[in-house]
Amino acid sequence: MLLLAGCGSSDPDGPTGPGPDTPSPTADSGPTASSALTADSTAPEPTEGTFRALTYNVHGLPDVITGDDGDTRMRGIAPLLNAFDVVGLQETFDETKHGLLTVEADHPVHEWFTDKVEDSRVYGSGLAVLARAELVEVFTEHYRQCHGLVDSSSDCLASKGFQVVRLRLGGAELDVYNTHHEAGGGAEDNAVRTDQVSQVLESIDGRSAGRAVLFMGDTNLRPSDPPDAIELQRYADAGLRDACEEIACPETDHIDRFLLRDSDELALEVLGWANEEAFFDGDGVPLSDHPAISAEIGWSRR
Repeated sequence: MLLLAGCGSSDPDGPTGPGPDTPSPTADSGPTASSALTADSTAPEPTEGTFRALTYNVHGLPDVITGDDGDTRMRGIAPLLNAFDVVGLQETFDETKHGLLTVEADHPVHEWFTDKVEDSRVYGSGLAVLARAELVEVFTEHYRQCHGLVDSSSDCLASKGFQVVRLRLGGAELDVYNTHHEAGGGAEDNAVRTDQVSQVLESIDGRSAGRAVLFMGDTNLRPSDPPDAIELQRYADAGLRDACEEIACPETDHIDRFLLRDSDELALEVLGWANEEAFFDGDGVPLSDHPAISAEIGWSRR
């Protein structure tokens, strides 16, 4: 049974624009379409529950790059997102495609990180988080480095970074991180990913000190690649457990990941992990060039 804290709200129609160290205002709580998840202010706070999380790179680049009909793919993805309580999306760059992608989402929290690190970048971060929980604060941060403009996966066309969406579960706080690390396999790309991992860990050590963490996204880090394995180990050394490894899932050599960490107030347990089979069109073609990865997470107050 799902037992999330009461639903807050954020503006689903506009981007979030705080700077690297500036939180967005706390959202006001209120009634939503998901009334079963809305906390009764007269009832005691729940002390445990479960939620389903999804991380999904939707391949939302222009059609001339993807070679397909992206609007149709976004329409296919849209009704599937409501099966999940916390959703981290990557490569949702375009306003029209993002609107098609999220138009059916009933999540009261909708944070889309559209800021550019500088005007010369073509795209923002391409990151968005949807959630059914009380929203406390939102932080966004651009990465310090990128590599490649018209080569090496062209990462510098976008303003990659990460989001921190702070949610309240049963009176305790959970920091949800969503990111998309540097792509490419060259030495320069490896160096950039190393710095990006450092930047995320700096945030976890700083703004998320003492808080439970759920980290998700397209890490572009594969355990079978020795340089990538070093970076994944750095996350592990920081106390972040890999959800897939925690339950011995069958697909360990992937780049779309969930990592998690408990706090003194909130314990997180991985109850399930899946490569979701629903994210295909009627002809059996995947709706993105990435798999849709889900995790069922149990939480309890300590």
